[in-house]
Amino acid sequence: MTTTQDRSTDEANATDEPSDPSSSATNPVGHSQPGFELPDGEEPAATCERCARPFPTTMHHDLHLGEVHAEALTGRERERYEDALEAETDELFVYHLKVIAALAGMYAVLVLVYMVVLSL
Repeated sequence: MTTTQDRSTDEANATDEPSDPSSSATNPVGHSQPGFELPDGEEPAATCERCARPFPTTMHHDLHLGEVHAEALTGRERERYEDALEAETDELFVYHLKVIAALAGMYAVLVLVYMVVLSL
């Protein structure tokens, strides 16, 4: 059980200094974060030059640069970030449409089953 005092001590010991690139599976304060490791045998499509984090796709790398290292982006990196952000937004919109369609389909089936059960 963690107390408030323990949490405040942990926060006081945390630093904003970048982590060692050789230990890319941890964030700057040493806590493990998902997404920093690739599956065994898979080579990263891109690696961040600033923090040495590997990425499975260049789109993930471009999004990372724009979100984490925004203050140091070049013009070309900013363009790639905006393109990746637009592509991600489009993918998310299509995903939401699919979820709505699935929910509507399940609701329609539920209503039809309920109608059949009530008519018996």
